[in-house]
Amino acid sequence: MPIISNRLREKTAALAHNPSPLIDRVYATLTSPNEYQALTPALRHDVAESITFSVNLWFKSLLSGELPTAADLSGFEQLVHRSVHQFVPLNLVLRALRQSSRELWRAYIELGKPDGKLVEELLFDVSPYFFDYFEVMVRSIARAYRDEQHRQTRWRNSLRQLLCNILFYSPHDAKSFRKTAEALGLDFSAPRIALALDVEVTGIDSSTREDEFERISLAASRHLKVAPDDLMRAWHRERLIIWVPCVRGDSITRSDRLVTDRAASLALGLPHVQRIGVGLMNEGASGWARSAEEALKAIDFSPKRHDRNRVSLYSSIVMAECARHTDTASRYLSALLQQLSSEPDLVSTLEVYLEKNQRRKQSALTLGIHPNTLNYRIERIESLLGASLDDVGWISKLDIALKLRRSTLAGC
Repeated sequence: MPIISNRLREKTAALAHNPSPLIDRVYATLTSPNEYQALTPALRHDVAESITFSVNLWFKSLLSGELPTAADLSGFEQLVHRSVHQFVPLNLVLRALRQSSRELWRAYIELGKPDGKLVEELLFDVSPYFFDYFEVMVRSIARAYRDEQHRQTRWRNSLRQLLCNILFYSPHDAKSFRKTAEALGLDFSAPRIALALDVEVTGIDSSTREDEFERISLAASRHLKVAPDDLMRAWHRERLIIWVPCVRGDSITRSDRLVTDRAASLALGLPHVQRIGVGLMNEGASGWARSAEEALKAIDFSPKRHDRNRVSLYSSIVMAECARHTDTASRYLSALLQQLSSEPDLVSTLEVYLEKNQRRKQSALTLGIHPNTLNYRIERIESLLGASLDDVGWISKLDIALKLRRSTLAGC
């Protein structure tokens, strides 16, 4: 640091004794951009505190003739770390420091205007140190900010893994669930829907897999219209699980429709995601875990044919799941298809016919058979079951029976 004249020391001491006008000038220039106006009052207070710190640290260094000590810088680094945790962008933090240096230099020039010797000292003796000093501060802040970001990422990954362990292995530990979710900045009480993504990870190195999941999560936040930090993700049973927050007070059916539409958009935006399963809205640790299991079942029990619709809903198999866990209903529905088992083509014909919403021409094309052959098979199905495939009740029962059959085959 330069050795300054008594005159400059006197002027600097006066500024240091009452820095408020200078700090107010810096803050006024910063709060005009939209980025600063968008900050909360608490964050704007932190910005003002960082301005005060940087200005006072310069005064201390110039008056003492010594560079800032590690203890001096540690206080500034704590402010930087807080900015990371409060999601204040690095460019705003650096702008505050650069603006502080500009306004401080203007204040010096204004003080020196009546005194030619003082202006000369400022320009030739002080300015090289002044601008180098603030440039070093900028580099130090940027390094501290990025180091803290890296530490925060590792910390969040550890917390995320802890929350996953709670959800899948200790879902009744409500206290740990709440504490960990809050540490991640998640609303533990908000209802959520789980998505299960069947991601093609072949060829992706394990060391870069987490980066790929982060990229998918960012894409999901855009398509699902949710802030990235409001999503929770986990790699479970070879699928990427993403929990999506729902609007409080929305019905389970409305949330199902809304998330399904957005999941379809996500599937189109991520071609390497083969299928997406959608669970039902639920809340609490047990509810989050249950929704994830439902999303996984939605994928496992869906037809394996490659078609344009890559989104599978648990809501579409919920009746079959209920029937599967009710012995009498399960035996009755299974018996319906057993009556067709003597002619194997009948079951596959029925499955395609219902998937095509009873459209005979499309069903025949999909099966690769003549329409007359399809008509014959439908008549055989109706004859063997004593059913009518024009009857809504029969269509509903057979649809559930087929879904129950798929779930049984998937579980084998």
